Amino acid sequence: MGVFTMWRFESTHQQKETEYLDHAITRIESDERLRSHAQAIIDGVAAQEPLVSESLRAPQDVRFHAEGPCVRDHLSLMLMVLKAIADERLHLIDLEELRRLKGYEGEIQELEDTFKEQFAFFVVFTLMHDVAKWVAVSFTSAKEGRTFHATQNTHERFQARQAYLERYRAFALSHAELSARETQAQFYLAHRIDVHYPNHARLIHARVYEDLLDRLCQAHGLTQRERDMMDDLVSHHMEFWTDFDRIAPKKIDRYVHLATKRGYDADDFVDLLQCCLFLDGVCGSKRLAPHGAWHDPSALIQCLKSEREYAPWRSAQKTREREEAERRARNRLLKEVGLDGVALMDVLQMEPGRAFGLSLRRIHAGILGRSEMPKFGPRIDEEIEKRIAQFYQKSFKQGA
Repeated sequence: MGVFTMWRFESTHQQKETEYLDHAITRIESDERLRSHAQAIIDGVAAQEPLVSESLRAPQDVRFHAEGPCVRDHLSLMLMVLKAIADERLHLIDLEELRRLKGYEGEIQELEDTFKEQFAFFVVFTLMHDVAKWVAVSFTSAKEGRTFHATQNTHERFQARQAYLERYRAFALSHAELSARETQAQFYLAHRIDVHYPNHARLIHARVYEDLLDRLCQAHGLTQRERDMMDDLVSHHMEFWTDFDRIAPKKIDRYVHLATKRGYDADDFVDLLQCCLFLDGVCGSKRLAPHGAWHDPSALIQCLKSEREYAPWRSAQKTREREEAERRARNRLLKEVGLDGVALMDVLQMEPGRAFGLSLRRIHAGILGRSEMPKFGPRIDEEIEKRIAQFYQKSFKQGA
């Protein structure tokens, strides 16, 4: 992962007033640029891949996916959130529910960095994780006292799917005044048809989906290692939510064991798991409740706490590693723009010693915003400010 984790958090993004997750998602959904970007990705892949195209039509259960009546709505929202993070229109530390996690700032920033650094990875995850819902879908209706079909018979599944889609289409036509989301909710209230996708996540191992995963990973420039991790993350993604419906350190051990068995870096794998959980289960899934649709961040929060309890020393170690990587990266840039000790001795025309050491510390503290920048006279101040501007420009580019 990147070396600018904590530094980028401190230097290029100043914490601002928080917003609740539901408000942030509403803001993202209203951004037409984000929506157009998401639709372009979906349409581009769907035009090339029939398996993706048909999966977009899979109906959704409004109780768990009130973002829209079909899987396309789910994928679109995930891609919009992903793009908002990449473009810094959403900072995870500014979400009220995550800001409350005092002492977890490093882990939260690491999640955001992972999204930015692995953007293509999460685009492929979004497109792949529910691709088998179309063939796995089944329906039950408590109101009608029957099962549309939970059978494995392909023909009967096809008939059940067509029956549901025709009924939904007729309902939508007769309620043309409603929005797509309102139609989805009213249809459920009228018919009480529950939608299920038994074992759809594990269907990633079917040959047709393995081949699809190969093609998408190749098209997006992912490595074989990333492709293999994607395979495991997709096949287990439905378990992330239930595994962390409470604080469960033993569940972290399960995924560490899986990563170790596969030869992955366990820390990287858990980071990717948490990102998938946030993108899919938290942001991409609106829950229907009496007070309206909402997004539930509890599984991610409990996963972060589970990781901390599973290996408290690991959190401290990762913090030390991030801080050391930050220090090394900062020192490289200071030297590159002429703000290291050797260069500044020449600018200040000072010899090594206590006085120069104090001046150096004061300049570096001023650069990092920890104190006021010292003054040395117009000519020297102008030269130092010029170098500081270069430092900020280069650090922003490397931290963006």
